Amino acid sequence: MGSAPLSATAPRLRCGVRRRQTGLTLVEVMISCAMICITCTTFMFVFTQLNQMAMISRLYTGAYAVAQNQIDLISTDSPFEPGATPTPVIPTELTVGTTTTPVTVYQDPVSNNSVAGTMTTVVAPVNTSYTSGSTTETLYLYQATVTVSYTYRNRNYSVSFSTLRTSDV
Repeated sequence: MGSAPLSATAPRLRCGVRRRQTGLTLVEVMISCAMICITCTTFMFVFTQLNQMAMISRLYTGAYAVAQNQIDLISTDSPFEPGATPTPVIPTELTVGTTTTPVTVYQDPVSNNSVAGTMTTVVAPVNTSYTSGSTTETLYLYQATVTVSYTYRNRNYSVSFSTLRTSDV
């Protein structure tokens, strides 16, 4: 069982022929580095924009909560009997007119930086009555509008709610 001579199976190299070298050229490395830099820059810009939008949403949620809490207080503070005799009973939150108070919209838990705003509450009576047969009743109905305004990065934002409140009796 003869085997082929070793020289017959080995590849023969010719003089003057180069073997193909594997690896990357300097130009290919530079182009790939530039593409990675552009991708990283784009991601950093996108994440910065997302962070700014998250902060704006966080502030809006804070202003929304402040306004909703004031509306809840106006809707539930008792007793509210503006037609009571001899003295009407009206909570201070439902005093007719406009009140403006400073509020904290958001306070950062780490740095304690806060965004302040103003809450404006406008309460006005709605003059209306109800007639049933020959009897006319005065409906003691008040309209309240709460607006929370704040400024973030030199832009003004506001949240506003309205509600109606009628007498408890």
